[in-house]
Amino acid sequence: MTRTLIYVVVAVVTLSLAIWNGMPSAEMNVNIAANVGEKFFPEFTDPTEATGVRVIVFDDETAVIKPFEVSRVNNEWRIPSHYDYPADGAEQLSKTASSLVGVERGAVAGESELDFARLGVVDPLADDKDSLKGRGDRLTLTKGNEALVDLIIGNKVPDKTDQYYVRKPDDKITYITNLKIDLTTKFGDWIEPDLLMIEPASLRKLEIHDHSVDVLNGRILAGSDVILTRTSDTDSWKMAGIAPEEELKTSEVSSMVTALDGLKIIGVRPKPEGLRGDLRMTGDVTPSRSTQRELNSRGYYLVPSEDRGLELYSNEGELSALTANGVKYVLRFGDLFTGDEFDIEVGSAQTEEEEVEETEEPTKPVDESGSKKSRYLFVSVQFDPDAVGAIPTKPVPPTESETEASPEPAEDDAADAETETEEKTDDKQAAYEAALKQYERDLEEHKTKLEEARKLVDQLNDRFADWYYVIDAASFDRLNKGRADLVEEKAPAEEPTPGTSTETKPEMPAPVNSTPVPEETTSTPAPAGTSTKPEMPAPTEATPAPAPTTSTPGMPTPAATSTPVPASTSEPTPPAESTSTPPPASTSPE
Repeated sequence: MTRTLIYVVVAVVTLSLAIWNGMPSAEMNVNIAANVGEKFFPEFTDPTEATGVRVIVFDDETAVIKPFEVSRVNNEWRIPSHYDYPADGAEQLSKTASSLVGVERGAVAGESELDFARLGVVDPLADDKDSLKGRGDRLTLTKGNEALVDLIIGNKVPDKTDQYYVRKPDDKITYITNLKIDLTTKFGDWIEPDLLMIEPASLRKLEIHDHSVDVLNGRILAGSDVILTRTSDTDSWKMAGIAPEEELKTSEVSSMVTALDGLKIIGVRPKPEGLRGDLRMTGDVTPSRSTQRELNSRGYYLVPSEDRGLELYSNEGELSALTANGVKYVLRFGDLFTGDEFDIEVGSAQTEEEEVEETEEPTKPVDESGSKKSRYLFVSVQFDPDAVGAIPTKPVPPTESETEASPEPAEDDAADAETETEEKTDDKQAAYEAALKQYERDLEEHKTKLEEARKLVDQLNDRFADWYYVIDAASFDRLNKGRADLVEEKAPAEEPTPGTSTETKPEMPAPVNSTPVPEETTSTPAPAGTSTKPEMPAPTEATPAPAPTTSTPGMPTPAATSTPVPASTSEPTPPAESTSTPPPASTSPE
């Protein structure tokens, strides 16, 4: 009984201490009342002082900390949370910093740590693994290593606009604060998302190489190649090797061009060490097994090249796009993978093949899990000077023979001829000088185009040199076109209907009108045979039967193949009729 009473007393005392410890003291209430309405960071008045921003987000479902950070180092904006990828951070950071100047404490929402989880202001960087729920987002503005602003932003106040529960990391008091923060943690909002920065009108050549990699033997299995070309942006695309009965699907080609123009960066990965800009492994670097496993898991393989080096090939083929200024983009497509936004941007997602092998449960639908399908992509750039055009040809100066007058002038016209010769010489010289000036202008323009193209290629290679990218899977689907996708059979020509044939009959009178000409010629020889007019009916009656039997073998052939009209034209040939034996009546009148 005594032991039981001791337990009860201890429990009551402990409970009383806990309640008393959680209640705010009179002194705390006084400070709270004094702090309401004051600025969180009164010293922060100049938004341009900020040189960095960091946002820490805690994913309650996966219990994973997801940081996002942008900072300026040596006058260059970088994203440390995303492998120090270059950022366009000046404008974005200025907007964020401006929205945090003068943030004030509002009403008190909580006075102890017991309120943190309820209000969602638990520090996302807290080491306490038992308090995984109720963690907020921690926002920090920095100037070098100094924190200008450091706030934990919790849940939104119910039924209120732009009001949140907020506290400082080292403070136990939570306030209701009005916040209109112009801040985005989307990776694409802090970078130049346009991957190729290409002008669709400048495209002149597209090459699709549909090959695959024989992993076991370390060789490339060639597939079908498709080459599309056009000479200007107004010309239609043409395919090499297209058959006469085939035609190009222009809508599919236009879809490819649009997809190239709209290709966006949604994630990045650092390129393996030793892999150059042309995607060849330098000779003095041997890739480690981990590097090869990483590349292979993403659909890329290092295959021995002709110069005894290693060259990167993709198992999903490649696409090259040549522009009018000689810039050639080469895109090598890797494997497909699924993941949420954080997985896409910085990694930690498995490839789709690995998920199938290692996960027994079926993958959740995209709309339930929040995952998206994406694909890896390597980009390299080359320069093709032939696309810029041929070097202008220098004009040849006129020779003496061209300036001399060819005929010898008469003595009285010698002065005029000399004057004319001088004028011709002056005209040809002037034309040459004009052509020479035009040549110099064209040559200078050609050199400028080459220099600008080389400069652009160098800039793009610097941009692509250290990275490979993640693109949306749908973009690859619009670019992954084979010959069967781009070619279709021509529609058969429509056969003329009876109604249309009658409309075309007016074209027939040409040969028909020619037949009366022989009839008129037959009428002209008729006078020659006027003495034999009584004999005219006889030959016409005899032509169906005697002609094939009595005439020579050469004669019936044209008679048989010709129309009846030409057959009648052969009637005026009296020798044939006179030599024929059947008509004796013709001989008796003679």
